[in-house]
Amino acid sequence: MIFRWGCGMPGTQEEAVDRIRRDHEHMLGLIGRIKAECSQSEKIDNCHQCPASIRHVCHGNIKQMVRIFVETTLKHNLIESIFMDGKVPSAHRIAHNKAHKEIAEQLKAIRVIFSDDGNCVLAIKGIDTVQQSLEAHFKAFDHELERLLLAAG
Repeated sequence: MIFRWGCGMPGTQEEAVDRIRRDHEHMLGLIGRIKAECSQSEKIDNCHQCPASIRHVCHGNIKQMVRIFVETTLKHNLIESIFMDGKVPSAHRIAHNKAHKEIAEQLKAIRVIFSDDGNCVLAIKGIDTVQQSLEAHFKAFDHELERLLLAAG
């Protein structure tokens, strides 16, 4: 089966699986960059404990990277949903999409942190939770999705 739903969409099942894997690597890379941005997250509970000169730069960088990470993750979830359509059993698709919604709720909670008080330390802790959820999701759902897509090819 060939995918041609839009610009940049894979043409074969193998390309779809490669896209999924590249997206996963990119998302985990973004998480690493976000966590590396704050050198104080293990020592303090709130950004307001850092000097203002550091806090403002750090806050802007983390806020931007979190926004990119959220958008990237939500786009990836949508793409996976498109790949699943008609290619995987309904039970897997429903459970997989439910897991996507749970991750989206975690991402929403991180965004709320910034709108409430801009505490990057709490956002990074939220990113840790999302990382754990994503890694569990990859094992529980995406490896099976890849197998199903390749079998459908």
